[in-house]
Amino acid sequence: MTPTGSNKPSKAPLFWALGISLSLIAVYYCGLPVSFGYDGNEERCLPDVHLSLLVHHKPSVIHDGDMLIFSTGQGILEYEKQEYIMKVVAGVPGDHITIKNEEVKINGKTVVSGFPLAEPYYHHPSQYYEKDEVIPQGKIFMIGTHRFSDDSRYWGYLDTNYVRGTGYKIY
Repeated sequence: MTPTGSNKPSKAPLFWALGISLSLIAVYYCGLPVSFGYDGNEERCLPDVHLSLLVHHKPSVIHDGDMLIFSTGQGILEYEKQEYIMKVVAGVPGDHITIKNEEVKINGKTVVSGFPLAEPYYHHPSQYYEKDEVIPQGKIFMIGTHRFSDDSRYWGYLDTNYVRGTGYKIY
């Protein structure tokens, strides 16, 4: 029952649906830089993200926890056939990173553990990736949340020049 005592259903969902539909039509016809990303793989690097909104505009400021889309190149996921890859920012310039005993810590907090791809895929023992340093300017440390994600643990920092935009989880 509504506060006025009426049993009429709320029109809010209809207005939301209409607003979203009009926004998507405007985006499509005005050429705004957005698209949708769908990952149907069982072994996705972000297991809780199936459908996402991709905003193709490089952010002016990058924060830990941002989901960014980037293009591949210079030894970073060049085998991927997708135009863009999306991963989570775990470290930004100035953050202290320590990789030791198969544990990645940024500013003292564990962000990911294990190196399951080290030997079978990259042909290096996990000790090969150990480091204790500050993330340099223009670089970010990217991770996936799936145990077998191919991320900065293996290929190092992502140059911010490869960042193409931001991703937002829809479903």
